[in-house]
Amino acid sequence: MKYLFLTSVFISSSFLSVAQGSMLPTNNEQQIKDVIAELFNGYRTGDSLQVRNTFTNNATFQSAYYSAEGQSTLSQPESINAFITYIGGGLDKEHDEQIWNTSIKIDNYLASVWTQYAFYLDGKFSHCGSENFLLIKVDSQWRIFHLVDTRQKSGCEIPYSIKNR
Repeated sequence: MKYLFLTSVFISSSFLSVAQGSMLPTNNEQQIKDVIAELFNGYRTGDSLQVRNTFTNNATFQSAYYSAEGQSTLSQPESINAFITYIGGGLDKEHDEQIWNTSIKIDNYLASVWTQYAFYLDGKFSHCGSENFLLIKVDSQWRIFHLVDTRQKSGCEIPYSIKNR
């Protein structure tokens, strides 16, 4: 009976170790999280070079939204250069984007990140929505090549820790 108990404890603890280990981010997942954190940190501090380093040269941005007629619409792509020029021109207000409920999917050198976000301008809520980042691994570095978001003024369930930071 003593050996049966010890065997059960050993198997249970081994299972828990494996289960907990599988919940830890992989090296690729951590690198992807780091790229997105670098993007938002650079945006927050107005560092256009830091932001630039998170994107491929031909990266694009789009927004999905409802038109005045109530039709779902996808904006025309904005180039990375326009975004970098905006940041490099000097931000007169702090641009702070907070994310949560982040999901990362990876297949070899292609990754997709889906997350919810809230955007604050000088500490005041501006808008919220969801973002989808598409990344590619180039020369062992993950880089964003497309970013699409939704934007709304209300209706997002923003976590208390973000809303009241």
